[in-house]
Amino acid sequence: MIKSGLLGAGLGFVYVMSLALLSPLCTLCVVPFLGLSVGFLASWFDQPEKLESNLGRGVIAGGMTGLGVMVGQILATLVTGVLVTNLETLPAEFSDLGLFQSVMANPTQYWQTTLTMGAFCSIFNLALIIVLGAVGSLLWFQTHQKRLTTTVLP
Repeated sequence: MIKSGLLGAGLGFVYVMSLALLSPLCTLCVVPFLGLSVGFLASWFDQPEKLESNLGRGVIAGGMTGLGVMVGQILATLVTGVLVTNLETLPAEFSDLGLFQSVMANPTQYWQTTLTMGAFCSIFNLALIIVLGAVGSLLWFQTHQKRLTTTVLP
C-alpha cells in the first residue's frame, strides 16, 4: 500500500502540477483513473485476504496519492497567480499574447478567484481519489476472489 501510495503521489504531483498551470478544472479529468489504479495497485502489491483490510489499504493509498495531488494543485495555483500578476516583468512574448489583460484590471479579485478554485479542486480531488482508491481495491478483491474460486473447484 505504501509503494502504490508513493507512486501515485509522485505521478499525481507531476500530473496535477503540469495541468493546473493551465486551469485547476483540467485536473478533474484523469484523477478518477489515478484513484482507481492506486487502489488496485495497493491490493495487488499486498494481496490481503479479507475485504476490510483490502478496502483499508485502498483508502490509505488513495489518501497518500490525494495528498500528493493536493500539494501539486496548491503549488501550481500559486505559480499561476504569481505569473499572471507579475505579467509586466515577464518577457515580451508573454505580454504580447494579451490573454491576461482582462485579469490585470483587478489583481485582488484574480487572487481570490484563483485560490478559491484551487482549494475547491484540490479538496474535491482528495476526496475523489480516496473513494476511488477504495473502489479500485474492491475491484481487485472481486477479481482475485473470482480467480481463487475458479481455481479451487475441480
